[in-house]
Amino acid sequence: MNRLNVRFFSIGMLVASIIIFLYGFFFENDTAKSEPTAEKEGYTLVEKDRLDLFKEKIAGLEAENADLKKTIEESKNAPTNTAEQEQEKQQVFMFEIREGMSLEDIARGLAGIHIITDQNDFINFMVQNGYEKRVQPGQYEFKQGISNQEIADMITK
Repeated sequence: MNRLNVRFFSIGMLVASIIIFLYGFFFENDTAKSEPTAEKEGYTLVEKDRLDLFKEKIAGLEAENADLKKTIEESKNAPTNTAEQEQEKQQVFMFEIREGMSLEDIARGLAGIHIITDQNDFINFMVQNGYEKRVQPGQYEFKQGISNQEIADMITK
């Protein structure tokens, strides 16, 4: 190979490199470059089908929210008879006092079904009024919110 052939070969390689560079520069797909910039700016790319689905869900949730707000407003405006509602809400609980149960066992059982709030208070009331020795075994029905005196009257007969 002589010098002239090497020069033409070099020039051919240079021209081919320039053509490849220009083709890549002008005809390259720009979507790959634009997606990361969109995400960096706080946008998220979503398909139209999914976007429509999201819009439907949002519309449904907004309708449900409006219904709930309306219900809340109606309940605020409706007159309430708290005494009647509390009586309706009071539940009756069955409790069995077996022979040999101590006052602590009875108090623990009554506190377990939410008839009394303080076990020690109930025990002290029973002892101070002399009811601790007169407790009768049996099954009793208790309503929530009754006083220690009412409980004592029921279980001592």
